[in-house]
Amino acid sequence: MFYARVIGNIVSTIKYKGLSGRKLQILQPVNLSTRKDTGAPLVAVDTTAAGIGDFVGYEDGLEATWPFEGNDVPSDATIVAIIENVNIYKR
Repeated sequence: MFYARVIGNIVSTIKYKGLSGRKLQILQPVNLSTRKDTGAPLVAVDTTAAGIGDFVGYEDGLEATWPFEGNDVPSDATIVAIIENVNIYKR
């Protein structure tokens, strides 16, 4: 799983039937420890009802299709979790 912050959304009234009823979000990948941006923004299908400003976990590649019944969805990235809290313990 990779981590990102939702920075925007995309409105698309016509899309592939498997994406019907799904939001498309713009993600900024982040280092969860430092909360600093890493890499370029990307578009992800939202399965969690995340909102702008939320920290999320997402999958990419083949794993991005797993949350969908039948894996019949063309998705390169899918939001699979909203991250509410992170605890990092250092020794």
